[in-house]
Amino acid sequence: MRKILNNLKLIVSNKKIMLLLILFLFVYRLIYGLFAEFWFEDELQIYLIGLKSYTTGTWPFFGPDIVYTETQIPGALQALLISLPLKILVIPESPTIFLNILSFASLLCFAYYIHKRIPAIPFWLSTSWTMLLSWSMDYGTRVVNPSYVLVFSIPFFIALFELLPIYNKPLFSRKIAYLILGICPAFIMQLHMSYVLLFPLICIVLFFEFRNKSGIPKQKIHVLFLFLGILIGISTLLPTYFFAENWKSTSSNIVFNIDNLKNIITILMRYLSFASFEVPYILGGSTAKRLEVIKYSIWVVPFVLYLLLFGFLMIGSFIYVYFKNKEQNVWMKIKYLTLFIYLLTFLSFFFSIKGPSSHTFFIVFPMIVYYSFYCHAYLLEKYKLWKKLMYIALVSSVFFYVAIANYNYKHKSMYKNRSQIEKAITQKDHNILGKRRSDTWKNGY
Repeated sequence: MRKILNNLKLIVSNKKIMLLLILFLFVYRLIYGLFAEFWFEDELQIYLIGLKSYTTGTWPFFGPDIVYTETQIPGALQALLISLPLKILVIPESPTIFLNILSFASLLCFAYYIHKRIPAIPFWLSTSWTMLLSWSMDYGTRVVNPSYVLVFSIPFFIALFELLPIYNKPLFSRKIAYLILGICPAFIMQLHMSYVLLFPLICIVLFFEFRNKSGIPKQKIHVLFLFLGILIGISTLLPTYFFAENWKSTSSNIVFNIDNLKNIITILMRYLSFASFEVPYILGGSTAKRLEVIKYSIWVVPFVLYLLLFGFLMIGSFIYVYFKNKEQNVWMKIKYLTLFIYLLTFLSFFFSIKGPSSHTFFIVFPMIVYYSFYCHAYLLEKYKLWKKLMYIALVSSVFFYVAIANYNYKHKSMYKNRSQIEKAITQKDHNILGKRRSDTWKNGY
């Protein structure tokens, strides 16, 4: 009896610790997001799209700008994700708070799913790791369109893993999975041009669904849920096609780009880096900028060096485990799916006006992160040292982001001139904060 009581106390204690960890991670990420880049053109323009809708009371027919062709992505979702929080809480921070709630919830679901599918990974580790990875911190906490892509790409990939013939026992209803499979791409297509990467994956799901001729009634129901999800997702897109005038098609961004052939290794490294600690990218776009951040918090040097070296080691480990792990069944399916999505991403850039910058295919972040946890599980089993290295990386990352937030607060965040944002909100004039690109282009929103 005493043993049972002790076990119950341990369970309750573990739950309390887990709740405290979740609370800490949410507050930590939120503060980091509030102190993140705000005044750079891309971030400012995304904020202005929602601010314009809020201050003018107009329906936003278009979303993010595509600068190369002076076009805008059709659909109201991006603006609504910013304007609605402003209506609920009329302060400059409200869109950032709302984004962090969405991204945190999505990442937490992902962490739980990882733990359920890979039991060797404790829930606290999958949660901490996914929340503190460089790309989930950098995109997922600040108001810019790839951050919102993260929110919807995670449930899409969870649904994909459930619908493909990978696991014998589903974790939730296939109907719900098909609904998610329909909603998420329809949302993402209003946020980022990378949504096209998801359509081949949906086709593969449908191929496996209809390969079995014996379950036709169920198949019809599943397709019905898929289309229902699509209809829900495009509900904020349809008004653009029905009522918007004088707008340019985004098809001009599709151009044949044979030069992408030389980027096959570059894309692979950037793909793998999503699941790593990509210190150089997070610190800044040049050596001078990176050194400036480090000098501002010189105490962070040991943590930066460790994350830098361990980040490279992780990328190597992902390749090592791909060839070393000879397990069959689930692992084989996951690693080939990971490879397929890499090749799909690589091929997609043959038809893109934009080069393979990492943020342009951030949509596949959940796939490589999911794959990485299978690699971590293998390494944790084979090498005791790997656990210590992961723990040190988690601690180092906490201090690393503190140093970045410390620098950003005065140099990049909204707090450089919060009063200007507040004035634009209270006086309901988005032009006080800045001018929309579309005003110069004379088209779009």
